[in-house]
Amino acid sequence: MMDICSTEAGAKPRFALSYGLRLDKGTASDLVHPRVPVLLPDGSIGNMTLHVVNGTADEIKAQLLNSIDAFFDIYADV
Repeated sequence: MMDICSTEAGAKPRFALSYGLRLDKGTASDLVHPRVPVLLPDGSIGNMTLHVVNGTADEIKAQLLNSIDAFFDIYADV
């Protein structure tokens, strides 16, 4: 999913971030993480893991923001 423009010296790699959100009433199992197929920009097929967060809207938002920070910490050196 990484694309580096070779025309610019020192150009940073470019990426595509795939995500989806859905807020449902009630709770769902947060122990099962199904994987769904995703068509990537290069035409290949990848997989995306779906995660469930239960709580109030504010609790879910806080957890989501923490997860986004953690995701980018993992890829900090990319």
